[in-house]
Amino acid sequence: MIKELIKDISYDKISLDQALTRAKLIAYKIDNGEFISWINHELNGYDDSSPVPEYRKFYCDIFAKVENPYYGSRLTPIDLTEINKQVDINLYSYIHRSGILNIEKNLIEAQNANEQYGYIDFPIEIVKNVRDIFQNNDISAVRKRIQFGNLNNILNVAKQRLLDTLLELNKAFPDLEDEYMNDDKKDAASQIITTNIYGNNASSNVGVGKDFTQGISNSYMEKVEQVLHDLRQLGVPKEDISELEDIINNEPDKNKLGAKFLAWSSALMTKAVEKGIDVKVPEVLDAIQNLVV
Repeated sequence: MIKELIKDISYDKISLDQALTRAKLIAYKIDNGEFISWINHELNGYDDSSPVPEYRKFYCDIFAKVENPYYGSRLTPIDLTEINKQVDINLYSYIHRSGILNIEKNLIEAQNANEQYGYIDFPIEIVKNVRDIFQNNDISAVRKRIQFGNLNNILNVAKQRLLDTLLELNKAFPDLEDEYMNDDKKDAASQIITTNIYGNNASSNVGVGKDFTQGISNSYMEKVEQVLHDLRQLGVPKEDISELEDIINNEPDKNKLGAKFLAWSSALMTKAVEKGIDVKVPEVLDAIQNLVV
């Protein structure tokens, strides 16, 4: 049973949901509550009272949905650092509690739709606070952006932890199906499970929250130069380009640029309308968004 399961997992012959379901038989065979609990949570999801593994926690960018009768609807990156200091939860982190089957289905749907991101809306109270802070009533929603690559990471880490556990169990108990599990053997199995499932040997943890900082790297500055070039081609005046360059150069933390980009974009839209400047505003907003993607 365990040898066949190891082979099926290693060669991707079965889904992770199927692998966990079959592994449950082994968990009950060795009578290990921790292994049973981890498998059940991965299969059925983690409720609000259950501790969630670190690989299910990750950093998110935050966007405002801005709706304007002249320019339509756009998602614009924003900085909620100040609000984040005032609330009990971390606005920039997301904990994915769904069962593995749901995650696998989400990824298949995303791949079929050729989507890289998903979005989760904040409650209306956050939206009202954001409108007040940015003095912009065109903001209709505030959303966390979830990279589907993070869901792949959940599957990969869970799969490797399961596989490592099964390999260690098979090594320690080569005749597991027929063995009688006395207390000493159960203790040995428990140590294997604790090390592989709950140990500190995971190498895929993603930084979460305010400590997740992205400085401006050389590759990012190359992207900045490209965006500035595109903005010139779109008719953005030189003085506005210079103002944007000053914003970028004076803020080394990319995560804090969103609010300043939003203010700059809003000022440019107002200027274009009031002075009749020929600026392709929708394309400009798309270009600016590239600076934080």
